[in-house]
Amino acid sequence: MSRALIVVDVQRDFCEGGALAAADTLSLLQSLCTFIAAARQTGVKIVFTRDWHPPNHSSFQTTGGPWPVHCVAGSPGAELMTPLAIDEGDLMVHKGETIVGPGYSGFDNTPLAEKLSTLNADDVAICGVATEYCVRATSIDALQAGLRVTLLTDLIRPVQADAVTDVLQEMAALGIATMASKAWLDSSESSVDYKRPETRQDAS
Repeated sequence: MSRALIVVDVQRDFCEGGALAAADTLSLLQSLCTFIAAARQTGVKIVFTRDWHPPNHSSFQTTGGPWPVHCVAGSPGAELMTPLAIDEGDLMVHKGETIVGPGYSGFDNTPLAEKLSTLNADDVAICGVATEYCVRATSIDALQAGLRVTLLTDLIRPVQADAVTDVLQEMAALGIATMASKAWLDSSESSVDYKRPETRQDAS
């Protein structure tokens, strides 16, 4: 079996200056790029997720939703935030492509679970933005998919800083490991016990 790193939604619209920016994202970028490069060298598969919304997505304030227009498919705001860049062999998964539904999770109506299965990846680390929304939802759905899941605490950024403690406590209660990125990369497998949930019958 193999390992994968899921980089959640580090897009222009979710970073400083974007339409729906998380907090302190500029401090994330260089350390994240450095970690991705190191992970590639050890054979970790890199998977990027991107919000890729239609212009009339149900989450937009213009259609009665809670959020400003963001990450419209093909727009500059939907692109990866520089200096992040997809490399040969990396995977890109688009989410939130339908009009209805928030599309928070990288597993929600996407081929991510199938792609990870094809790669024989059963151990995933998750990082990116925003901690209390898409990172949280992706982590929970990864666990529900039967994967060993670690949340990389130094490579996540929230919308609201005071939300982080509650998210980390929730992850621990669910059996999701939380650790710094270097510790995960240095370990051949997580030393933290985790709970395998019952397989869900409903779609994410």
